[in-house]
Amino acid sequence: MAKIIKIPSAYVLDTKVVGVSKENSDGSSRQLIIAREVAENDPMQLELEPDNPYDPQAVKVLSKFGHHIGYLGREDAARVRMAMLNDVQVTAKASWVSGEKMVGVGLRIELVN
Repeated sequence: MAKIIKIPSAYVLDTKVVGVSKENSDGSSRQLIIAREVAENDPMQLELEPDNPYDPQAVKVLSKFGHHIGYLGREDAARVRMAMLNDVQVTAKASWVSGEKMVGVGLRIELVN
């Protein structure tokens, strides 16, 4: 007898964190947080920020310790936000961390139904 196996469909988004050069509202430096807490392949947290005064559709990016390091770009945020609101499993990890004067972070986001 044959078995039916459900294979989830996945969507992978490779992008970068924006706003990494800004300071957080508490005065902490996103650059210092990245330098101390973010390495390639680290799990990252994504959080909706509906109270953001500039963009109520914003999606915050947090280190594995929960510290704010930046945001998803507007287009990426729209996709990820919709997935998060529709109970799609969303995982994110740092795909790269680089830079000398200014540190940047790449993200690999997977959306799985």
